[in-house]
Amino acid sequence: MTKPNESEPESSEPRQIKSVRHAFDIIRYLDEVGGATLSETAEHLDMPVSTAHVHLTTLVETGFVVKKSGEYRCGLEFLQVGGRLRDEMALYQAAKPELDDLREKTDEHANVVVEENGHSVQLYKSQSPNSVDDQAPLGDHFHAHSTATGKAILAELSADEVDRILGERELISVTDSTITDETRLRDELDEIRERGYSINREEHFKGVCAVGTAIVSEPDDAVGAISVSGPLSRMDDHRIEAEIAPELLNKKNIIELKLRRRQ
Repeated sequence: MTKPNESEPESSEPRQIKSVRHAFDIIRYLDEVGGATLSETAEHLDMPVSTAHVHLTTLVETGFVVKKSGEYRCGLEFLQVGGRLRDEMALYQAAKPELDDLREKTDEHANVVVEENGHSVQLYKSQSPNSVDDQAPLGDHFHAHSTATGKAILAELSADEVDRILGERELISVTDSTITDETRLRDELDEIRERGYSINREEHFKGVCAVGTAIVSEPDDAVGAISVSGPLSRMDDHRIEAEIAPELLNKKNIIELKLRRRQ
């Protein structure tokens, strides 16, 4: 019980445990390089070899890092955790069969993402052998302003939420076609709301066009988005309006109905 003359410490910054942050810095480094030795890890993170060794040894004990032939790399424990997390998500369960069908009908890649911390995170991609895209792995985080799914989600969020995300995330240039001007982006979000779907022409990956639409649970709340992506040469305005968008919007309605039945 707190005594009258005692008070809780006040700080504008959240408290952090440095050792935990260091452990995740190591994990991110091993993930980026695909594996590293003790000395390489210590040098990259600018920490004493003895400190890096303690962190790596602890991570090996947890199973999230494995050591083989003197090299450390991320373990498959991450796959178990991430796979279970995704498989248990209602959006993934509802969207997967619909995306597989969408891929069959369009012969292009079909994708589903969720929004997290201002990014769109890829949950599943139904891949067509005849299409192309950025080859991003599942779980990859994309800048919302540069993708069709991200823009579709932003268009469905409340004005306050969009302000928050744009205030926290820089509109970086992913390609020469990426929208980096906030006024232009907001104008496009207005168009997406009226049209019902977004279009990304080489804004995320050169030579690729994607059409996306948000999956909405209630007003001002998009739980995710789905998209169809393929070569720019095959995704012209006529095909988008006559084929891709209608198929996409039909799947949007089916997925939203599935989600409502689960509530």
